[in-house]
Parts: sequence; structure tokens; C-alpha cells
Amino acid sequence: MQRPGELTASRRRSRIRFVLFSVVFCFSIVTLSLFRIQVSSHEYYLSVADAQHTHTVQLEPRRGRIYDRSGYLLAGNTSVVTFEVYWPSVIQEQLPRIDSLVARLGDHALVGVPVERWSSNQTIARSVPLETASPILAGGVPAGVNWRIGSVRSYPMGEMCAAVLGRWSPDLCEGLEMSMDHLLRGEAGFTVVERSAFPGLHMPSLDAERRPSRDGVDLRLTIDSRFQTIVQEELQRGVDESGAAWGAAVVMDPWSGEILALGSYPVRSGSGCLAVNHCISGYHEPGSTFKVVTLAACLEEGVLVPSDTFDCSRGQIPVADRIISDCHRYGTLTIEEIAAHSSNVGIVKMVSLLPDSVIFSYCRRMGFGSRTGIELPGESEGILRPPDQWSGLSRASLAIGQEVAVTPLQLACAFCAIANGGRLVRPRLILASCDGERWRDWADLPASRALEAGTSSMVLRMLETAVEEGTGTTAAVPGIRVAGKTGTAERLSQGEDEYLSAFVGLLPAESPDLVIAVVFDGPDYEYRFGSALAAPAFATMAREILAVEPELAMGHGSSPDSELLAGRWGTE
Repeated sequence: MQRPGELTASRRRSRIRFVLFSVVFCFSIVTLSLFRIQVSSHEYYLSVADAQHTHTVQLEPRRGRIYDRSGYLLAGNTSVVTFEVYWPSVIQEQLPRIDSLVARLGDHALVGVPVERWSSNQTIARSVPLETASPILAGGVPAGVNWRIGSVRSYPMGEMCAAVLGRWSPDLCEGLEMSMDHLLRGEAGFTVVERSAFPGLHMPSLDAERRPSRDGVDLRLTIDSRFQTIVQEELQRGVDESGAAWGAAVVMDPWSGEILALGSYPVRSGSGCLAVNHCISGYHEPGSTFKVVTLAACLEEGVLVPSDTFDCSRGQIPVADRIISDCHRYGTLTIEEIAAHSSNVGIVKMVSLLPDSVIFSYCRRMGFGSRTGIELPGESEGILRPPDQWSGLSRASLAIGQEVAVTPLQLACAFCAIANGGRLVRPRLILASCDGERWRDWADLPASRALEAGTSSMVLRMLETAVEEGTGTTAAVPGIRVAGKTGTAERLSQGEDEYLSAFVGLLPAESPDLVIAVVFDGPDYEYRFGSALAAPAFATMAREILAVEPELAMGHGSSPDSELLAGRWGTE
């Protein structure tokens, strides 16, 4: 007999079956979930697990260093420290220590005291030099403060070499730093670390893939840092004194094409970015410095000999619908005297003996109208129109440096052909590179024949007379023979006359070891002539360069220690 409230046998069986079914159902769900996790979705959950306890760390390469020809560091890397605060980990008692840390960081701190919070993970100091941060780190930092070591680009010469090097940062790349970035930047690597549940505790994963970083290539330049400083300081003095808009100068070895100094001032624009490097970018009318092309062409073609004379007594000559004049009336002049006194009338009479196509070809042969190929970004090719675009005035204008636009570097290369026996060398900035193992010399760049050696020798003698007796007397350097040519270009700008003062010099004149081209644009009226501004600046540069490297006064190949000099200026 069944008692009240007691389950019947059938209900007990039903409940037992329900419990068994529930257990089996739940076990089936668990089994299916385990199968999905361990079998069908194994790779997915394995990757999730790896992501939770491993971390890929990028290994930054060291950016390549840049040296001058003597091994002086021009661009390197300085270790710096960044400090951050993770506020959720900071307790109230640590706040005074964080304020004290900020005070010790001084000008490198990005926040004031007391520190104001504006994010959970806040940077409180950036680019702190390692030597400043090391004592702070050695004494320990407050809980919640994290730090990491990085590097920034440093330039020991400051702005003195900025016209060549430019500047590099993660947000900006200029100058040689930009054109050679593919070599300097190196290649980033990576490694995998295993993270612990304890903050800050981790260790390298031995089984994971890793790739070491490859440091950037080091470069050795042709630049001599002493010459560069001399040139840049004199350009700044010349611009400041004369009120010029800019100044530019190139110092070259005429035999190898190596650029020993390349200066442009101002260095920075108003925005702080690198200003135009006027040695290679932009262009200007060369004025009388371009007359060497006409001199060389007439002598090379044999239409004149140095003893020939021209009547320049009238002081002017009609060409097409214009009158071309001299500053003074000179009378009858020899070819050498025309060069010395920079007679426009004489040069126009000389160029009239040559067809348009011939004078154009000599302009091209001496490097005008095309880029030199220097290892810097932004080089201009200048302006040199072909003869079929000339007017009746163009040939005469071209002969005296008008209707043509050049860069100071092109001028320097053309005068190198006068200095070295007629070879148009290609300018170069890089001597060698090192990929971490050894220095490798870069191949010499091929030169082309612009003039015969005899022609260049005759022009060189005429340019020496120009410094001794003509318009270039202010370029003279005591104790050494100098050859060179002044240039003055005039243009109309916003209704007013503006001038360009230029001088290109070679020394020593008997066998030049240096070619120095100096150009100032837009000086005040009293400095408009090449003899008033550019030539004296050349003399100062030459005198100071010879003071630090007196062997250069001996001339190319004439020094008994020439092999020693070649070794000193060579690469490892």
C-alpha cells in the first residue's frame, strides 16, 4: 500500500531517466566542445593562446653613421631614454616620488610639477640623454613608472654641414640622409618573448622564429669638415654683411671630382626645414664667369690665338636691336686682356667667329644644361636652350653669361676642366662605405674630354692674368698664384635691379689642387660686382683652407710628399 506523498515506481523511473538523459546530454555538449577546441579549431585556439603569453618585439637597426674624409663623425646616433607613467599602477604614496622624478628630469620633462594626469599611460619625458638618465635609473624609479631606451640622430657639427647631410627623424628626411636612406636605414628584425602573469617578467621563446636586425651602412664622405666650417662661416659673414638673399660655395678637387666642401646659407627656412641648397638647386645667370666657355671654344676651334687683338675702343657694340657695353673703354685688347678686363665687347666679337651650333656644343661639353649626378636630392639641370630656339641676340648674350642659367656646382665642374687639362669630372660626395665588416671604396666616376690639354692651359694662364691685373685682383692670396674669373649678373625683380656676385678661382695657378666657386645673390648695390663680394670671400676661404692644409699650395703632383698626400686623402 502506497503511503501519502511517496513517488510511484513509474515516476521514480521517469526521474532517473531524466537525470541520466541530462547527464548524457551535458557530457555530449562538453565532448563536442572539447572536440571543437582540440581538433576542429585547434589551430585557432593555439594562436589565441600564443597571443596571450607571447609577444613579438621589433628589433630596430642602428642607422648608418656618416664620417668626413678623415674619419670625423658628421652624423651618428645618441642613446636616449623615454619615461612613462601607467597611472592605474600608481598608489597615492608614490605621487611625491613621481613629482621628484619630473623635477630631476629638468628641461627634458614634458609635464610640470605637480604632474597633471591626462591619460592612463602618460609620457612624462622624452629624448633624455642616457648619461642624464643613468643616475636616475640606478637609484630606482617609482612603481608605475616605465622607461625604455631608444636613439636619436645627432650631428656633432650642428648646422655647419646641414646643407650636405640634411636631417633625419622618424617624421622627416632631408639631404644626403634622404638620398642615401636605402643604405643608412638598415633592416629591422624581430624576436618572440614569452610573457608571465607577473608584470614585466618575460623571457625569449626558444622555439619561435626570430630574425636579427641588420644595421645600416656607414658612409665616408669626400667632405673635409675643416674646409666645410671655413666655407659656411664665410658665407654667413658675407650674407650678413652685404644683405644678400643667399650665398653658396663649392670647393672641389679638380682631378678626382671630390667635393671637399659644399656650403649654402641660410641653412634653414623660416619653418625650420632645410632651406634650398643653392649649390645644386635653383639656378642663376652666371654673368662673366661664363666667358671661359667662349674663350675655350675659340681657342679649341683654332679661330683665334692668344696674340690676336680686337678693337674695343668704342666701349659698346650693337647686336640685333640691342647695344652691349663695357664698363670702361679699353682700346685695342689682346685675347688675354679681354679675359683679364672681362670686356663684353671683346667677347661678343670673339663669339661672332663661331656658329651657333659650335658654341652650344661647347656649353654642353663643359657640363651646362644637364645635371652633374651628385648624390643629393633636388639637383637642377639649369637652362640652356638649343640653337633653334635662339634669337638674333642669343649667341652674344650667351657669350657673356646671359640667356643661360647654371648652378654653382656646374660652374665649379666647368672650371675643373680648365684646371685639370680639359677633363670634365663628375662631382662625388661619397668615398667609401662599410657594412659592418670592412670599408669598401666606391668606384671613381668616369670623366669626359671637354677640351684639349693645350687649350685648357692657355685659358688657365689668361685667368691668372685676370687675378693679377684685371677684375679679380681682390681674389689674390698672398704667397700663392691664383687664377680665376669674376662674374656680375643683373636682373629685374619687382621693378628694381638686382645683382648676383660670383667668382670662381683655381689655386695654385701653375697646377691647381683646388677649385672654389663662390656666389652671392641679391647683395646691396655697393656689393653687386663679383670683385666686391664674391672674390674677397674666395680669398678668405682660400687663405684659411691653406692655413690648415698648407701642402695644397704646392700644386697637383709637385709635392715631394705627393704619395703621402694621396694616402692621407684616400680611404682605408
